[in-house]
Parts: sequence; structure tokens; C-alpha cells
Amino acid sequence: MDGVLLINKGEGLSSFGVIEKLQIALRETTGVKRRDLPKMGHGGTLDPFATGLLAVCVGRAVKLARYFLGSTKVYEARMRFGETTIPGDPTEPVSERSDVLPPSLEAIREMARRMTLQPYSQTPPMHSAKKKDGKPLYELARQGIEIEREARLCRLHDFEILGYDGVRSDLRVACSSGTYIRTLSQDLARLLGTVGMLETLHRVRSGALTVDQAWTLEQVIEATRAGRAWDTLPCWKPFDRMLDGYARIDLASDEARDLMHGKQQILLQIVRRIQGSAVQASHPYPLYAEEEGAERVALYQGPHLIGVALRQQGAWGIERVFPPGQSD
Repeated sequence: MDGVLLINKGEGLSSFGVIEKLQIALRETTGVKRRDLPKMGHGGTLDPFATGLLAVCVGRAVKLARYFLGSTKVYEARMRFGETTIPGDPTEPVSERSDVLPPSLEAIREMARRMTLQPYSQTPPMHSAKKKDGKPLYELARQGIEIEREARLCRLHDFEILGYDGVRSDLRVACSSGTYIRTLSQDLARLLGTVGMLETLHRVRSGALTVDQAWTLEQVIEATRAGRAWDTLPCWKPFDRMLDGYARIDLASDEARDLMHGKQQILLQIVRRIQGSAVQASHPYPLYAEEEGAERVALYQGPHLIGVALRQQGAWGIERVFPPGQSD
């Protein structure tokens, strides 16, 4: 099984907890030992209180998890003005209150619009999975330890304010990977002269993957126990389809063969075709963020994903090659 399970995660379970439950169900139904299970990893952490799309990569697909970690994420959330907590979500008691509330829906929308005009500097919260010296920050936070965190630039591709009832506001945001929506809600409230926090958070997209393709963890486990293979489920996307949304070119069979055999001279021929024919799918915002000056193209031979080409500092090279059937 090489591909990605699209899980619509419920509240109260960590991303790693989802993987553990999938592994347990697989062991129960197949009888295989833990060491013989396929490799699994996820394409972007969801906090336990958050819900929505979690991409669980399986087998060879773990090699592609890095591309989802850096993909554009889309969230829908509800926030409350006038109160906040230290983590910015409802998992801890209210730590600060304010009598000031935004005057109107239009005022919130205008501030959100301004935040999309340029990258904004965001300091990661202590209650996050970001690591310091190998230890997640949330473990330090639980011990009452706060350390200095380096701010990073985040990009809000789209920031919609969907409604406002005088206290609560519904929002939808498309953002660069690594953006903390809890912190975004606190920053938005601060810019409006008050405090705020999330009440709910739901991820609806990661790159080209969407939550409407996903099944709940309970549905997947029930299907697993009923003897259904994961690669037969509607929430499964096979390895060869995982980089949908990237620019791509199709290789001739001899080009793919030479590439898999490590013949670097074929690269110039491939590069010429990349420059002439690579087409990025049309979206209102980029699905996959690239480092400045970088560009990636997925290489296919027929329906099969063969590799990924990378341009950095003006020069093209082969970043990864995926020989069919190899798990390591």
C-alpha cells in the first residue's frame, strides 16, 4: 500500500494518535507484527482540539510527506473577541478579557484585507509542536517554561471574514505552511484594539487535497476491520496521484528509464522540455509554497510518478527519483 489516507480528524486526538489507531486496526485485522507494518507519517500536524483534513502517508508515500508539509493550507474557524487564553484556543482557562469589541463586520474585513497585502511576522506560540533542542514547545509550556521564539514571515493568500454577531466571527484563511491560526486570531484581535481566541478550527485543504475527499477515522477503522484494503477506499489517493497540483511534464519511456538508471545526461533533454511545456494548474493561490528562487516540476511516464525536478539559483537538477516498487 503506497499512497495517502485522507482522514477527517475529530476533536481530542493528536495527529500521531490517529496514526497509532490506524496501526492498531491494521495489526488486529492482518496479524502482522508492528515492525512489519508499512511506514506511516502525516503531511502536517493538526492540534488535538482542531478538526479536519489530515493526510496520512503510507509506504513509499512517506517520501512525499515533505511536499505536503510545505503545502498551502486552508482553514475555516470561529473566533471570539473580548477573551483569550494563553494558547489562543479553548483548551485552557481565559487569561485576559477586554470590554472593547470590533465595531462592525466591515472593520474586521478591512483589517483582514490589510493583513494579506504583505507577509506578516508571526511568533510561534509556546503551545505548539515546534521543537527546541529536540523537545516540543508544548512540553516546556506545560512545565511553565517560556523561551524566546524566532518570529517567521507568514503569507495569507486569502483571508475572508464570513460573518460577525458582535462577539464571534467566522473566518476562512488560505495561508503558507507553518502559520498558526490560533496566533493569527490573537494578532487580528490585537490590531483591532482588543483580545481574541479561536473557538473552533477546521482544516479543509492541504495543497491539492481537500477534506471532502476524506473519511473519519472511525469510518476507516470500521472498513479495515471489515477486511477492506485501504487502497480500495474512496479516501485513498495512490502514490502516483499525490503530487497533483504541481506543474508536470510527461517523459518518454526511454527518458524515464535513463533517469531511473541515474544517467544524468538525460537531464538536459528533460530540462529543455520542462522550460517549454510545464504548466501550473490554475488556482487563486499557490498550492505549494516554494523557497524564493526555487521551482519544482513533477515528472511522469504515463500514469506513473517518476521523480521531481528542482530549480534553484537558476539551475535545474533532479531532486528525487522514485523507481516503481521500491519502498526504501
